[in-house]
Amino acid sequence: MKLNKPLIYFDLESTGLSLSEDRIIEINMFKEFTVEENDKGSEEAECYFKRINPDGRKIAEEAFGKHGIKEEELLECPFFRDVAQEIFAFIKDCDFAGYNCKKFDIPLLLEELLRCGIHIRFQDFKVVDVYKILSKAEPRTLEGTYKRFLKKEMKNAHSSTGDVFATIEVLKEMIQFYNLPNAVDELHEYTFDQEVDLEGKLKKNEKEEVIFTFGKHKGRTIDEVYTVDRSYYEWIIFKSDMMLYTKNIFKNILHYLDSKR
Repeated sequence: MKLNKPLIYFDLESTGLSLSEDRIIEINMFKEFTVEENDKGSEEAECYFKRINPDGRKIAEEAFGKHGIKEEELLECPFFRDVAQEIFAFIKDCDFAGYNCKKFDIPLLLEELLRCGIHIRFQDFKVVDVYKILSKAEPRTLEGTYKRFLKKEMKNAHSSTGDVFATIEVLKEMIQFYNLPNAVDELHEYTFDQEVDLEGKLKKNEKEEVIFTFGKHKGRTIDEVYTVDRSYYEWIIFKSDMMLYTKNIFKNILHYLDSKR
């Protein structure tokens, strides 16, 4: 892989699937450095693993069925707020890679950091999502994808360690198999060229205008919605159940549109 900055392969386990309500209980990250950084004495890679106390959040049965982590196993683990700064230090100025990470892992991580007062913009990093790349051709689970490309059964399926290293192997095989760009920036554009935010509430149309993808104003531009229904922005910001990260995006848009009037 051609890296402009360090690339972090990562996987999260959580109490459930709600980006606004559920919490991270395990994080596993593998940081791959650029050639230039290796030449300056950096290691080829660094690893970070931590289990996290969900601070009273119950683990949903569906989530437990996937990762098998019990609540009592996390009682002596640190809260996210206790490790937020060290996680931020590990991921700062890096790009991200994972399996279906843009839809869940990245938004959940950024949401947890935002609760701790640490703000990272989606525009400040690139994403290589193995699932999104594969979906351009055909959908696959990570286990099925691993077996298809590596010609063997995946070990430790649904554990964060197994998922992280399976993602690395699959991505490298996919780049060769599909003759994909061998650069993070180009892979990011290949999969997310029209998307604006992490929840997929906004995207660019063929005219490069930012439009709504949901609700009663679906398909309208941000300017149109402001003109006909400014209060809709206020509902999103103050009353909706969207992520804090997404609400901040709409808040910034509203401030920008207000300033133009």
